[in-house]
Amino acid sequence: MRRLTAGLVLLGLLVPLPAQLLAGGVEGGWPLRNSLLVALAATLLATLLGTAAGMGLRGRFAGRGLALALIALPLLLPPVIPGAAWLLAAERLGHGAGWPGLALWHALLAAPLVALIVRDALERVEPALFRAAAACGAPPELAARRLLRPRLLPAMAAGAALAFALSVGESSLALLLGAETLPAASLPGGAAAGTALVPLIVAGVLALALLRRPFQPEA
Repeated sequence: MRRLTAGLVLLGLLVPLPAQLLAGGVEGGWPLRNSLLVALAATLLATLLGTAAGMGLRGRFAGRGLALALIALPLLLPPVIPGAAWLLAAERLGHGAGWPGLALWHALLAAPLVALIVRDALERVEPALFRAAAACGAPPELAARRLLRPRLLPAMAAGAALAFALSVGESSLALLLGAETLPAASLPGGAAAGTALVPLIVAGVLALALLRRPFQPEA
């Protein structure tokens, strides 16, 4: 019953979005549409990169502390600093920094967050479980799939939700580019345009809550 109620609330929040997306004009649908398109592409790429990095950081190995520090570094810097560096590098390479560049930058900004979430989730799996599975004759691939997947899928969902929220709210590089994303458009236009982000944020939280329970590991 709780899932049905949350699903109905989620549907009610998302129903008005198509009208906002199709509403022409810089003050309405275009910034929101641009933000959603960039955020979706950035979320997909950040989830893939972050999941791969998080799985690689699982366990103990030489240089693990340095690798964690380098991955966490983009989260500690003001976004405008690496954003300006990214813009200069893209211009020097001659590729510019259009919408693909903006989505790629948002993905690189969010991927460390996904990586840390995935790493933390996978490290909660006790190594003794793998030894017990091997003692029972289970192949390593089967043991990894059965033991890691219940932790991995919720972590990926949580990382994707946070990556999406980070991309939708990020405005530093969009301002440098003069791009019409919703955060960039709402800054000179007052807080009214920013209220369109509220349904997206609430919908993301509800979607994460709906995704979490089905993949809960069995006790």
